[in-house]
Amino acid sequence: MVREGLTVMSVAPAQKAEVAIEAIDVSKRYGAAYALADVSVSWLAGDVHAIAGENGAGKSTLVKIISGVIGAGDYDGTIRIDGEPVRFAGVRDAERAGVFLVPQELNIVPEISVADYLYLNREPQHRGVIDLHQLLADTARWLETFRLPISPLTKMGELRSHEQQLVSIARAMTQGVRILILDEPTASLTAQETELLFERVRAFRDLGVTTLYISHRLAEFEAIADAVTVMRDGRIVDVFRIADEPHPPQRVVRAMVGRDLSELYPKETRTPGEVRLSLENWTVGSPAAKRRDPVRDVSLSVRAGEVLGIFGLVGSGSSDLARSLFGAHKGKVSGTVKIGGDPVLLRTPREAMAVGIAYLPSDRKRDGLVAGMSVAANLTLASLGNLIGGGMIDRRSELTSVRQYVDALRIKVASVEQPVGDLSGGNQQKVVAAKWLRSDPDIIVFEEPTRGVDVGARVEIYNLINDIARQGKAVIIVSTDLPEIIGMSDRVIAMRDGTVAGEWSSGPFREADIMLAAAGSSGV
Repeated sequence: MVREGLTVMSVAPAQKAEVAIEAIDVSKRYGAAYALADVSVSWLAGDVHAIAGENGAGKSTLVKIISGVIGAGDYDGTIRIDGEPVRFAGVRDAERAGVFLVPQELNIVPEISVADYLYLNREPQHRGVIDLHQLLADTARWLETFRLPISPLTKMGELRSHEQQLVSIARAMTQGVRILILDEPTASLTAQETELLFERVRAFRDLGVTTLYISHRLAEFEAIADAVTVMRDGRIVDVFRIADEPHPPQRVVRAMVGRDLSELYPKETRTPGEVRLSLENWTVGSPAAKRRDPVRDVSLSVRAGEVLGIFGLVGSGSSDLARSLFGAHKGKVSGTVKIGGDPVLLRTPREAMAVGIAYLPSDRKRDGLVAGMSVAANLTLASLGNLIGGGMIDRRSELTSVRQYVDALRIKVASVEQPVGDLSGGNQQKVVAAKWLRSDPDIIVFEEPTRGVDVGARVEIYNLINDIARQGKAVIIVSTDLPEIIGMSDRVIAMRDGTVAGEWSSGPFREADIMLAAAGSSGV
């Protein structure tokens, strides 16, 4: 069956079971700890089902079982699809049955082309050899469907993260999908790209495809979901239809963490001090020839004890600005930057650290942590100098200091020697924050501070931001999450096309005004 350029398995409505997926007493243990404990839930065919829960609630474990990532002998209980019991031996087994998982952390091969990735092991053949003309034509059609202005021959590793995400979703959609599982699919997408994804999901819903949709972005549930399943501590704690609930986000939050949505942004009233950092005509050049500079003639300042929010859609230059403040940009910079009124250079991270700047990157696993190293080693990585005596690291002092920060930030660890890659997203983010707090910076730049972080951990991170500002440090939050910017900032700047598109020096901030400025409309 083909509709709007999308191919799916033909499923006649009369032949569909009312229940598409059913879990019966499903349990999964890691050692003595239960990731899932006797989970029983059913999801209707043709629906979009949002699955909500804090990190560690069991969402990913459940969908890994359904999609074959966790194999047949590694869990207890029963999974039924269209009424028939299934136990997939692996991912390929599940995909042959029409079950596809698009994970949050994509497993791509950077060196192969988009066309090869899209049709890997399924290339069109002509007389026993790959039909390159057909392969490129089919890929071009899918790229057009997703409005991706890239060549089928482009290497996957050359794509931006949101482009990789959409290509991966397209790959699932080419393979006769019956059950599509999306794990945090919009984490790196713009508003326009998110709506495009929703259009694709809605088209599949009309054809009877069932979608399981995991997201921390609660506002998306009303836009795309038919029903919501809420998990906590490996169990199902609430299930409801969107049409039956007047305030879905509030109900989800209460089920997840026992607090109302209004408590999510614990903003404090502050009186900022003197200017800590100022930029004048700050320009960040593009590392690629003949491309527009991502940041152009930006002037701004942030004061001691102030939280400055910088909002921009993907491609606005806000991310490039954040990296440039830490000397982590790829292009050349020009303009003037002053710390406490004195001109400084920010050509490298070392120079930024020397003048008291810390940076928490948007991709904490790639840029903020060394996943294979321990929590302790990561936490002291930016401040080893004050632990070295006689050419050696004082391990006793290191562990004492680490435990102090783990306790102060309530970082949940089995041991400080535990690999940091084993922690939840929220706890990893707190380790990155602790790493920089231990270096005692004056200015801290948070880029996407709560991306991929559950609601409970979000509140803890926001409280940490309040604590930092209370100490008289200057805080800059760079985020594509507008409610986050509005909820936590003392002053807001909107960026568009590499420039400042608007500034609001005091609240209450209006979401419509800021979005209009960032999206390119007048009325600021």
